Parts: sequence; C-alpha cells; structure tokens
Amino acid sequence: MMDFSGEVNTRAVLVGAGQNRHMGELGRLASTLGMEVVGVVEQARRDNAGYIGVGKREELRGIVEEAGAAFVVTDDELTASQARRLERDAGGNVVDRTELIIRIFEAHAGDAASRLEVELADLQYRLPRVKGRNPELGRLGGGRGGSGGGARRGSGEQQLEYDRRVIRRRIETIDAKLRREKVGREVRGAKLKGGSTPTVALVGYTNAGKTTILNALSGAGRSTKDRLFETLETTTRTVEGTPAADGSASGPVYAPVARPVARPVARPDFVVTDTVGFIRKLPTQLVHSFASTLEAAHDADVRVLCADASSEELEDEISTVMRTLSEGVGKGEGGVGTPDILCLNKMDLVGPERARELEAAYPDAVFISALAGTGPLLDAIHREISSGRERMEVLIPHDEYAVASRLYGLAEIYGRESTEAGIRLDVSIPKAAGARYARYRVVD
Repeated sequence: MMDFSGEVNTRAVLVGAGQNRHMGELGRLASTLGMEVVGVVEQARRDNAGYIGVGKREELRGIVEEAGAAFVVTDDELTASQARRLERDAGGNVVDRTELIIRIFEAHAGDAASRLEVELADLQYRLPRVKGRNPELGRLGGGRGGSGGGARRGSGEQQLEYDRRVIRRRIETIDAKLRREKVGREVRGAKLKGGSTPTVALVGYTNAGKTTILNALSGAGRSTKDRLFETLETTTRTVEGTPAADGSASGPVYAPVARPVARPVARPDFVVTDTVGFIRKLPTQLVHSFASTLEAAHDADVRVLCADASSEELEDEISTVMRTLSEGVGKGEGGVGTPDILCLNKMDLVGPERARELEAAYPDAVFISALAGTGPLLDAIHREISSGRERMEVLIPHDEYAVASRLYGLAEIYGRESTEAGIRLDVSIPKAAGARYARYRVVD
C-alpha cells in the first residue's frame, strides 16, 4: 500500500441507502484501500436520481466540508447519472462499492491471470461510464495507475464512440486470453483429479482466515494481513501425511464439548487449495475472478467452508457463501453443492459464552484458531477423506519394499506388522487405487 503521509487526502464519508446496508463492511473495504473514514450517512430508502434524497445530500455536503473529506463512498453500485448528481451535490469524489472493490483487486492482484481479470472488470465497469476511472481514486491503494489498453479521454460524440470501441476491442482480447487460461486450469485440474492424492478446497467469506489456515496446514508462506481480499488467486499446496500414534490433536480445543477422535497410525497426503473470498453484493464485473474458485470447490474431494467466528454477521456471511456455492457465479457456472466441513476460525477472539452459543447453533462445526493450531480441522479433513476410501489388509513381500513405501502418503495406516512372508498392513486407500493393491490383499 502507498504511504499516505504528505499531500494525499484519504478522508472519506460513507453513504448507504436502502434496507440492505452493510456500513461496517464498507468501512473495512475503504480502509483496505487506505482511506480514512470520517463520517457515515444512511437513509432507509434509495433515491433514483441521486442515490440518497435531496435533504440527505445537503447533510452529506456539510459533513464532507466539515471533515475536509476527498471521497464519498457508496454501499451500492451507482449509475453514471446518480454518481454525477451525488458528486455535484456532495462536493467530493464519488466512489461506488463496485469501483472500490475493483481497485482493491487491482492493488492486490499478484499473478498475470488475476491482473487480466481485474483489467477486464475495470473495462466492463468503465464502458457505460466512458470518461474513465476516478483520477483521485487512482492515487490510493498502490494500484498500477490504470488498465492497459484503456480508453483515451476526449470530448464530442465521435471521440466517445472511438473510446468505446477501444474498450470493446480490449475486452475481446482479454476474454480470449482468459478462455485459454480456463482451458489450462481444466488440464491442470484433470491431472490433479486423475491422481490418487485427495484434494481439499478452502472456501469462505473474505477475511475468514483461509490463508492462515492454509499456512498452518502446509507451511506455505502466504500473506495473511488483516485486509479484505488479501488473496485473489487460488493457491495449491501439498499437506504431507502425518504420524498420529498418540491419538491427540495439536492445538487447543475451542468447542465446549470435546469430541473423541480415533486416529490411524499414519495418514495420507492431501492437496489443499486456498481460494478467493466471497462478499455480499459481488460486482458482476468480477465474475471471472471467482471462476477458478468455483472450479476448485466443485472438483475437490473435500470442501471446507471457513468462517470468522468473531464476526458480528457470521450467519449472514455463511449464508452468502452457501448461496454462492449452490447457485454458482455468473453465466455458465453450475452449483458446487454443500460444503463437507464448516470450520469456525478465530475462536481465540470469542468469549466463553459466545463459544457456547456457537456450539449450540453449529453442532457439527469444527472450532479452531489457525494461529494456535489446526489439529481439529485436520482430524475432520481426514475423516472426510476416509469416507471415500476402502479398508483392507495387505501383505507385501519384503523384496517389494517399494510397493509398501508408496502406501505411505497414499493410505491411512491403522496397523503394521513385520512377518516372515512380508509386511502386513491394515490400510484404507482411495477406491480408485484399490485395484493396484488387489493382488496383495489378505483374504481370511
């Protein structure tokens, strides 16, 4: 993020209209981009002409002038005419929720595909507002100062139409590149799915701690700053199989009722994917950014819905994710289905009374603080993996040690005995891999 010392004015007044207002979240979005929230104006109804009514716009102008604010940030996407009227009456640069989220995505985009997706979203947003992005907003968030191939500004109908053609051509180019990227993802996904290593997808609301959970499970060094949309691309890591001879989970148990867990002597590897966080009022322009997330969730053997247990809007955030997964995002995206595991993270921020309430409300959930340990979640993931496995006893001759070695990392091993004939193992393995070990199977 940029250093805002000096001449840059980052002060902003938040504005929300209608029944479905989320001003706390809007404030966090603004802060993520580096704005300083200095006031809030709300109205229960939405005005078609200026988003809020005439009287509220006058009140807003007074707050903007008194606070010396540079920005007015709205909780909904505005039409071009609404934005112009609100900007004229409020006396500040108007930024709607969609443009704010696009700018956050632009500031956080780390790989080429993410940057293309954000550029596409920016162009689609700008097309009906052909004069371009807010020049003052471009100074915030450490953005790259504009999308490649963007429209040139100019006056007159002929120039505006030329600008629109430039944007449309760039949109077509990016669409083609993203289609090729999708094919590449499908090929990589098919290879991953074709293997015998189980796959796990972490999905959830933005800032639920998915990346911290990924780091705790796999040791990946991903950024985990407390900002919305810190992760914009799917990231995949291998979690190596772990010995569990003592039967105890690592980390504290936050659930009021500790559940006994029977654990095998050894556990298999699995592949875990961290995905883009969902949010309410998802801008339609950012559908492409969530395509890989939905694909990862759809193809995974185990889906973990991660949620911030300390959030005051926990139920609504879980519902937003569930609805997005069940319906899909955008044209052509099918539903993903119900997650296998609900993981309530950040339990270290929850008091005992609230913990009891959560246990009663979500009796099947896993309760953790990823900063302290993910043992209970790891147990739950392995239980889900086991449900799609076949248990058998195998006897592998000593001179085929490599076969036995390959079972570690693939199988859950419940017992091991060295005999004169070979190594006898009590294992559960993926059903797809069962045929490979059929000739070693012990039939009593």
